[in-house]
Amino acid sequence: MPSVIRAIGCKAHAALVRSDGMTKPIAGFSDAPYVSAAGEIVWIGAAPALMHPRAVVLDANTPFRLGARLQVGRLVPWQPPALALDVASRATLHEACARLARELFHIGTPRGFGAMLIGETPPFPFSGVAMRVRALSECLRACDTEAVYAAAVPLLGLGSGLTPSGDDLVGAALFMRRAMAETTVERQRWQELAARLGEVAATRSHVIGAALFCDLATGQSFASLHRMADRLAVADHDGAIDAAREVVAIGSSSGWDMLTGLVIAATGKAAHHDRAWFG
Repeated sequence: MPSVIRAIGCKAHAALVRSDGMTKPIAGFSDAPYVSAAGEIVWIGAAPALMHPRAVVLDANTPFRLGARLQVGRLVPWQPPALALDVASRATLHEACARLARELFHIGTPRGFGAMLIGETPPFPFSGVAMRVRALSECLRACDTEAVYAAAVPLLGLGSGLTPSGDDLVGAALFMRRAMAETTVERQRWQELAARLGEVAATRSHVIGAALFCDLATGQSFASLHRMADRLAVADHDGAIDAAREVVAIGSSSGWDMLTGLVIAATGKAAHHDRAWFG
């Protein structure tokens, strides 16, 4: 039985159209849920919660077989929505992110860099770079892109897995700062910074991690992350909490690392309360 696609992201859709539905394995990642289509990295799985520009979500009853053609048919691909902000919604986003960070008990126990949001030192191997994360938050608050670059570079490639924790944190921070830009010129500065850091990420990680970092840093990530940012911008706290639960379920700590990056970029600081209050 051929695989049935239930939903698809815009990058995956374009790639499969170009490749006529054919995919190839990625060297060194035969066991990973990623393949190549027309030179583009594509994720294939059956979890709708992981919708992403590179995602192909299959019917769970029709598993994927390498070499089989994936027909996109007339499916309308998911596009990551732009976060349109004005002066008022930027202020709302700042306050809503701070509130979210203060009320993490609604979401779960922080993992990875998420420990910093409750005033704790993150676990090894991240404990040694906690000061660098605090420095990054200060540079983000100052909107100094050159200082952000210097603070971010040592964090890239830090951690294991398909997306290193440092990449998730830095990428999400750029995701948020780019969205909060007040002018086209400022947005372009953050876009250029994302491209520069993407070049560094490519030397610190691997082809999949580097591609996902560039997506995240340029505002093209998981649907749940986009939805969380959107709900925060309109002060829909309950909606933001629901989306945040989906975000932190991504990977071992990837979701928490992205949430942390988003919060430090929006608020300019990492710790929002201490562990005693959280407990």
